[in-house]
Amino acid sequence: MINWKKAEFADYIKVILKDGTSISGTGNGISLAEDFDDEEYAKDTFFIASENGTIAIDMDEIEDIIFYD
Repeated sequence: MINWKKAEFADYIKVILKDGTSISGTGNGISLAEDFDDEEYAKDTFFIASENGTIAIDMDEIEDIIFYD
């Protein structure tokens, strides 16, 4: 089970997606589906700041998060 509270603003993590790809960076917050005005984008979303900028990821697409302390 993913510790979302810890991941939300973790200093360094690797997010592993269900398709096998991964993204490294820092946790940059969470928005719940109810936070979005447009129903098309209303998904629970995890944000990660990577070297390529901030990336929004549908939380249903995340397999695991590895924490590097």
